[in-house]
Amino acid sequence: MSTVTSTSVLRPSPDVVARDIAGEHLLVPVRSGVAATDCLFTADGAGAFIWACLDGRRDLGEVARLVAAEFEVDPARALEDVTAFASGLVDARLAGAAGDGR
Repeated sequence: MSTVTSTSVLRPSPDVVARDIAGEHLLVPVRSGVAATDCLFTADGAGAFIWACLDGRRDLGEVARLVAAEFEVDPARALEDVTAFASGLVDARLAGAAGDGR
């Protein structure tokens, strides 16, 4: 399991394509070795928002502040949710640290 904190700065893996299809946000690994190549990963509206914020510049604390404002949720809860979601992305190799070369 990854160690993701509020100071982690992440970016999507270049081997993942994100698409919105029929109201679903899909994350699709497009290269062997990235997650399971026969799987599609889905994200809800908040997950899609978080994914869009992973630009390699903002840390997860800033992403959580944006989530709290956008979805009108408690900032502490937003931080818990953002770090949990980001940890899952890192574990599935769908996202990585901004400087790790993935």
